Amino acid sequence: MRAREVPLVFLWHPGTTDIFSGYGLRIAPAHLVGVVMIDRPRPAASTWLEEIHQTYGGYELVPMTQSGERGIVCQMRIVEESRVHLRLLRHPQSEEIRQALRPLLTAPPAATLAMAWDGTSGYWVSTIVRPLKFPLGQLVMTRGAIEALAEAGQSPMEFIQRHQSGDWGEVTEEDQRENDFSVTHGFRILSAYRTTRDVRIWVLTEADRSATTLLLPEEY
Repeated sequence: MRAREVPLVFLWHPGTTDIFSGYGLRIAPAHLVGVVMIDRPRPAASTWLEEIHQTYGGYELVPMTQSGERGIVCQMRIVEESRVHLRLLRHPQSEEIRQALRPLLTAPPAATLAMAWDGTSGYWVSTIVRPLKFPLGQLVMTRGAIEALAEAGQSPMEFIQRHQSGDWGEVTEEDQRENDFSVTHGFRILSAYRTTRDVRIWVLTEADRSATTLLLPEEY
């Protein structure tokens, strides 16, 4: 597909005519490169921007409105249930936007956000997609972990993604350093988290990266 054929789509607000929270060139059904509004419904927190900086080594902000609301240049991964809210809107500056975004097709920004429409708040919400540090192998869950996650109403991927991106959870500083060393040198990696019901859950990746197991500490 040639660059000029890549569609420009908007993160549309359902129930409105032309309100949106970002736009991008659609390079895959759930993958955009473009700009997401970060100052709506309130200005982005400095701590969030610092987290972006620490995760990706930097970021680029651009003005999106005449009142000065900013957007962040990024890649967007649209969660499956929200893809229906991507729209080809008629915008007076569509061609200008498309031209401004085209360089991102060959030099995509490092910053990557998972985007989901939140019908309760009436806004698109973002989650930082952290770079993955190591392969997981086969995913395994013990009976205790299955029951704990079901009781909390949480997905195992919530903890798997934190683990694989280097967020080790509730471990000591010494264990954090050990995990960082293990990522590079091929040793076992152990993270510790708590569910919303305050149940401790571990995520353990084997040294040979053949398998990753979610388990309760007492099942170890």
